[in-house]
Amino acid sequence: MDPTLETLAASAFDNVYHVGHLVPDLLPAMQSLAGAMQITWAAPFEMRSGFTRPDGSADDQSVRIAFSASGPPYLELIEVVAASDSIFAAPKLGGMHHVGYYAQRWRDDVARLQDEGWELERTGAGVAFLRDPRSGLRVEVVSFKGRDFLAQILSGEMARAHPLTERS
Repeated sequence: MDPTLETLAASAFDNVYHVGHLVPDLLPAMQSLAGAMQITWAAPFEMRSGFTRPDGSADDQSVRIAFSASGPPYLELIEVVAASDSIFAAPKLGGMHHVGYYAQRWRDDVARLQDEGWELERTGAGVAFLRDPRSGLRVEVVSFKGRDFLAQILSGEMARAHPLTERS
């Protein structure tokens, strides 16, 4: 690995801003956690993921998401996607889905993690999911430019632009 990559990427753990957790049904999960943990939520939204697998195939599913209104770290709830090959499919094991952090040079950080043996699972616009095969931990590496996306979530702009659809 090019040693300059380490100096270009900020310390990942210092930049953790959210923890993602998969839930079977978004709205009841939000309600349950709001009461039990005193969490207030930014308005939930639904959008296409726009992800690509390492083999180049699409993983572009409709995804229902909510973020806690306070943080960091923010709690991100993601409703399980029915497609078994989605990155948001029902988990085989319990636990959190991912830890999301900002990287000043996210592509360099993705390359650094891959050089260290992490497996690239998905990429998207300014974002990548990788998993450490030794610990099972999944991270979402997000470009610092993604801070605007978080601001849109917290302001309710994402919910207005991408409202939840009715579930049958």
